[in-house]
Amino acid sequence: MTNDTTGHAIVCDRAVGDARPDGGTRRTGVVGAGVMGRDIAALLANGGHEVVLVDVDPDALAAAEAYLESDAAGALADAGLAADDVADALTDRIGYATDLDALADCGFVVEAISESLAAKRGLLAELERVLAPDAVVGTNTSSLTASAVADEAEHPERVVLFHFANPAIPRDVVEINGEAASEDALALAGSVARDMGKTPFRLGTERRANGLSRLSAAIKCAGTWELLDADAAAIEVGAQNMGFPRGPLAFIDLIGIDIHLATVDNLAVEYGGRFDPPESVRERMESMVADGRAGAKDGEGFFVWQDGEAVLPDVESPHDVQPIVAALVNEAHRMVGDGVADRETLNEILKRGSGGAIGPFDIEGMVGGDVLRDVLESRYAETGAGVFEPAETLG
Repeated sequence: MTNDTTGHAIVCDRAVGDARPDGGTRRTGVVGAGVMGRDIAALLANGGHEVVLVDVDPDALAAAEAYLESDAAGALADAGLAADDVADALTDRIGYATDLDALADCGFVVEAISESLAAKRGLLAELERVLAPDAVVGTNTSSLTASAVADEAEHPERVVLFHFANPAIPRDVVEINGEAASEDALALAGSVARDMGKTPFRLGTERRANGLSRLSAAIKCAGTWELLDADAAAIEVGAQNMGFPRGPLAFIDLIGIDIHLATVDNLAVEYGGRFDPPESVRERMESMVADGRAGAKDGEGFFVWQDGEAVLPDVESPHDVQPIVAALVNEAHRMVGDGVADRETLNEILKRGSGGAIGPFDIEGMVGGDVLRDVLESRYAETGAGVFEPAETLG
């Protein structure tokens, strides 16, 4: 696809992606050695880049190095991305450091730290001390905007959204934008994404939660409201029966309940309470985090986790998840209205980002907009939750 004059999203063209500024883009960096950061480092190295992975925590770096030298090659192979020299690439092309000075000669750096605006701005200030003026910084934020991260920067034009789905290796999407970013920076981000074997999508209007994360936020929020009427396992089975590769509560577990709540708070700055869980459910989630049950990383959240998968108890009757499906389609309508992306692009982003076969407007075509509006109106009357308030264009 190519860009048009309406601000709709595009899939970055090969011509745009290949238009790299001179100065070497093969030396790249990643800040944050958590699950997302280590996978990004693996994708970069597998794509031919020399990578420096930086984290202030030496234990986090050691854990990332152990993963990258043992399990990452298998993950890349399972995703159909492994280069012929993948094992050597992950060993020879990735270096590790606790000091940002190690990034001094990098032309492109991805930050994958916590979803805190203050933390990201602080990191960017430190990176600007280290990096050359024309080096580009990609922010993997899922609930902020590149412009907000860059607002206090000396060179805001270097900061671009560079957002992956979770998990990063198997999901074929990287979202790119930044209203303060230069075209050179955006083009370089597209080129790097393609080196990694990913399809870059250039989004339109900059809004918190980008494209994929906003669709996911609607699903997860609606899922927490359904907890008022059903248990987590019944919701999960109902979602899987509807064709979701993973239901909303298992997805919250996967990213971390603590991270989900922080994301909800970030989104509230722009969207009010639209993505808030019910107060009683929020209290339950905060208690789970305090008790060390924040999800998959702790081995338990809404579900017990084994070998990377949620263990579901037997469910007598799956829950009707039509309200969750309706909330997803509803949010997609709002996003088109906001200029984030057009219908075709949102369909593609959700399919690639979730690993599923259908997008929100595919669902609308199958179920019917009038049916979805009726579901939303009923659930909105019952709960008053903003996620269920019907969009004007639906139905």
